[in-house]
Amino acid sequence: MSDVSTTLVRLDDRFLRWSARQRAVATEVFRVERRLLGFARPYSRTVATGLIVTVLMTLTGLAKPWPTKILIDDALGSHTFLGLHAQGALLLSVFATIALFLISGGLGLLQTALLFGLSQRLIADLRERTFEHLTRVSLRYHDERSTGDSIFRVTNDTYAVQSVLLDGLVPLASAFLSLAGAVIVLLVFDPFFALLSAVSAPFAFLLSKRFTTRINRSAATLQQRESEVYSQAEQTLGGIKTVQALGREAHETARFTTRTGASRTAMMRLVTDQTLFGLAIDFVLAAGLGLVTYVAAERALSGAITPGEVLVVIAYAGTVYQPMSGIASTIGELRAASAAAERVFEVLDQPHVVAPRHATPPAVRAEGRLSFDNVSFEYAAGRRVLEDISFRVEPGQLVALVGPTGAGKSTIASLVLRLYDPQNGVITLDGSDLRQLPLGWLREQIAFVPQEPALFNASLRENIRYGRLDASDDEVLAAAMAANLDELLDDPRGLDLVVGGRGSTLSGGQRQRVAIARAYLKNAPVLILDEPTSALDAATEVLVMDALEQLFADRTAIVIAHRLSTVYRASQVLVVRGGSIVQQGTHAQLSRQAGLYRSLHQARFGRQRGAKPLAISWDPS
Repeated sequence: MSDVSTTLVRLDDRFLRWSARQRAVATEVFRVERRLLGFARPYSRTVATGLIVTVLMTLTGLAKPWPTKILIDDALGSHTFLGLHAQGALLLSVFATIALFLISGGLGLLQTALLFGLSQRLIADLRERTFEHLTRVSLRYHDERSTGDSIFRVTNDTYAVQSVLLDGLVPLASAFLSLAGAVIVLLVFDPFFALLSAVSAPFAFLLSKRFTTRINRSAATLQQRESEVYSQAEQTLGGIKTVQALGREAHETARFTTRTGASRTAMMRLVTDQTLFGLAIDFVLAAGLGLVTYVAAERALSGAITPGEVLVVIAYAGTVYQPMSGIASTIGELRAASAAAERVFEVLDQPHVVAPRHATPPAVRAEGRLSFDNVSFEYAAGRRVLEDISFRVEPGQLVALVGPTGAGKSTIASLVLRLYDPQNGVITLDGSDLRQLPLGWLREQIAFVPQEPALFNASLRENIRYGRLDASDDEVLAAAMAANLDELLDDPRGLDLVVGGRGSTLSGGQRQRVAIARAYLKNAPVLILDEPTSALDAATEVLVMDALEQLFADRTAIVIAHRLSTVYRASQVLVVRGGSIVQQGTHAQLSRQAGLYRSLHQARFGRQRGAKPLAISWDPS
């Protein structure tokens, strides 16, 4: 007896574990769909109306077999319906059939208008939220992914919400309603046929469980391959000048062909899995419907039911099997859509670079006192880029960062902008930890002039106004003049001159001066420059340096220095090597000390005593 009890306890325990796993699987399967539906909360009235229309469509569909019964049993047979003669029953059958189809069609149009419109609003909402989130996540996320992949997630993967709604949840709800309605009618009509119609259900469930995992995996692979196609196209066309200059058109076409081939293979795998799934489900359900048809016909031959009732039984049995088949195929569609939605949620789940929720700005305008205290940083775990960096910058000082390529100079600038946060140490502005300051306020205090300015395919006015969006035309013009953009302003189009994508119609020096004009317009107390004169000729550099002289006035400036002309002007020079500050002082002090700074200086300028500093490249990193 004890052995029997132990066995029963073990079986009960196994059943409980199995039930828990099934609940977990069910929860995971519809986790993405539930999250997508969260975006529909603001449109609850539209959703409720759509559900009511879906219920009415289901009831209309359930009523469709009865006019046929009236036709067979009353108009053509010996039965009477509500005392009507054969001609009256025939007319009733015809008009009822027409009315039901008209009602069904009208409800279908209303459902499409409601739900398609809803899906378009949801796509727009999801796109806007995903795009907004991508603009706020840490650069660490963007460093690890291609721009094309992010664009694909915003423009393509967001369509998942439409697929889930129109191709998934609405058909699924309709199928369940139809299934429930058909089962109820069959139970009322004859419980035996209701039971018989359910024979195929367990087999359909097992097939669905087996194929769902395969379809989900194939769908995820397809989304990844499609993203790679998009990324390849974006990368190649974005660098088309280099591609053509090096004669690599055939090479890039071959790479793109490889990507499209992989995408085609993934698509064929998904379609094959979905088709096999549909065929397997249809075969099982067709066998069940054949069994119901045979039994109903046998009963009609024995006189137990009428021919019209046979048609009603077959129709409702089909109404049972059709939703079951629809549910199976819809789950396959949901899996495919969910694979795209997962990629969107992967973006939305990335943390923002955020400041404390209730942080308040310490002042309207910062003084510009910057401090690094024992700051260490790594982009990837175990790979330190900065190690124990400490220095102070007083308001109005110009600090030059010099050193070999990869020393960590640009990383220091990125940390000041709080594009990243350090793993160790503290960076302060006017004594406040950057992480405790409102991020928007912090970045309003800093103007950034990169070595390769990002210009947009818009007018000169719009590109300069990007520095301060509420600036007037007069302020934009003043900034352009201060940045020595006279040759562009002399163009008949003036500030309306369109600069082309990435500033393609401008020279390198002009692009740099547009970025400087932005900094002028922003008028921030802190200025960061990734030396904008490193790749310019001497004449153009004179124009840029003249603009920078005015920009440096009364501002705290950190400059990644590539030219000796900038180092001469610096209040202090920080020599960075291997992620550490190895020397610190003025140009005059460091040039007299043995060390990296003097070695670099002598290597570049030792044999050019008469050379003009502005015309010589000091550090090409």
